[in-house]
Amino acid sequence: MADKKKLLYVDDEVANLNVFRIAFKRRYDVTTAGSAEEGMELLESEKFDIVVCDHRMPGMTGVEMLAVVSEKFPDMIRIIISEYINDEIIRHAIKSYNLDGSMGKPWDATELISIIENHAKS
Repeated sequence: MADKKKLLYVDDEVANLNVFRIAFKRRYDVTTAGSAEEGMELLESEKFDIVVCDHRMPGMTGVEMLAVVSEKFPDMIRIIISEYINDEIIRHAIKSYNLDGSMGKPWDATELISIIENHAKS
């Protein structure tokens, strides 16, 4: 079996981090971060293939984090998750920072895997 892709999931809600880890651990090598700042520290110290980030978090938002990720790690698959997926900020971020996908909250594991796999092949 091929090596699992390394995925970083960033969300300030501990319950979401735990559920995500359980849902995706068979398919991906999952690391979680409880804030965008913690996520950025991990990105600077480890190599990831994919970052999935919640938008609404205290401090740096998911959009702000993915803007930096887009600049520093342009080959990384970048996906934003938000309860307000039709929000103008999210739509603008998808276009401006060339994000690979977006998903509403609560997320659907099958749909999220599909988004990731479609971009992993391209």
